[in-house]
Amino acid sequence: ADLHDVSAGEARELFPALAEVEAAMWYSGAARVDGRHLAQALLQAAIYHGLTSQEATVAQLQIDQGRTTGVELEDGSAIGAQSVVIAGGAWSPRFGEQLAVQIPVAPQRGQIIHWDLPGEATGTWPIINAFHGHYIVCWPDGRVVTGATRETDSGFAAHTTAQGIREVIDEGLRVAPGLAQARLHEVRVGLRPYSTIDGLPILGTVPGVEGVVLATGHGPTGLQLGPLSGQIAANLALGEPVTATIEPFRVDRF
Repeated sequence: ADLHDVSAGEARELFPALAEVEAAMWYSGAARVDGRHLAQALLQAAIYHGLTSQEATVAQLQIDQGRTTGVELEDGSAIGAQSVVIAGGAWSPRFGEQLAVQIPVAPQRGQIIHWDLPGEATGTWPIINAFHGHYIVCWPDGRVVTGATRETDSGFAAHTTAQGIREVIDEGLRVAPGLAQARLHEVRVGLRPYSTIDGLPILGTVPGVEGVVLATGHGPTGLQLGPLSGQIAANLALGEPVTATIEPFRVDRF
């Protein structure tokens, strides 16, 4: 990957919709991914390789003499297991009381707008990261994505709001006024698991309950950190060694 300064003119050549800028930097190692497609692909690949998938709501963990034996579902049935990974996003704290640990994670709503620019070769346009936390991502089909809000007071209200949409539009047009005539394609909204105390993920085994692994609190970096966190959680669940340093993310640090 290469990182170097580019002039204002070069930045406009790379991203024609960009506003007048004083300075910019180009990084060749960035990548883009559609979260919805990625989640579907991961599930399909896992099933292909032998995963058994079941959609259900877990009522509580089954714990016997300091070790998990599985989970109890809302319908009263149970699934036996030697290890349980709690990766429930913003809903993970519901298990904190049973595990006698603090899980300081809250929902943070994010609203993202997808636009259409028919006839534009947007596939070659780079990702734009502005200094105010918003971004622009482009796709080869003329689709441009602007985002995203970080609403820490949203609760579990996973719906769009006029204020949130306005914020994304205003920031998008501030950075790239050339998108002013883009057509609205859709607005996506989701709830990130926001780590409320130190902003760091919570990743590791649960003290006092053998066989339980917690993986949550990744906030807006879930797509970036997810692959490594998933590998670490799998290693911990299987009792395999973990080579990465996860001490800063331990469950009992609060």
